[in-house]
Amino acid sequence: MKLAFSTLGVPGTSVPEVVRLAAGNGYQGVELRAHPEEPVHPGLTPGERAAVAEEFRRGGVAVLAVAGYARVAAEGDDEPVAAELAGLVELARDLGAPYVRVFPGGGGLDPAEAD
Repeated sequence: MKLAFSTLGVPGTSVPEVVRLAAGNGYQGVELRAHPEEPVHPGLTPGERAAVAEEFRRGGVAVLAVAGYARVAAEGDDEPVAAELAGLVELARDLGAPYVRVFPGGGGLDPAEAD
């Protein structure tokens, strides 16, 4: 894959439009922002996921990654974070994406105090 872009730069854009933008501008792949206010998110049904995957396949555009918001290094209980990560991994699997990207979420830490 030579070129890909993230839907972080085109918030709320429909899947058909993302495929059209990617294919029409020479992109081979996309990273999909997976958030409840986006067209693609972990709450999609299996049928909706299959339709999204098919749309990208028909357009000749690969889903490179799913970008989620699990804060893997944030303080607090790990169980909700693990469940959120599992949902993102399942979404990526269903869309044929080999990667999931998340944010560390451990804010407020001073690197000088990490020793």
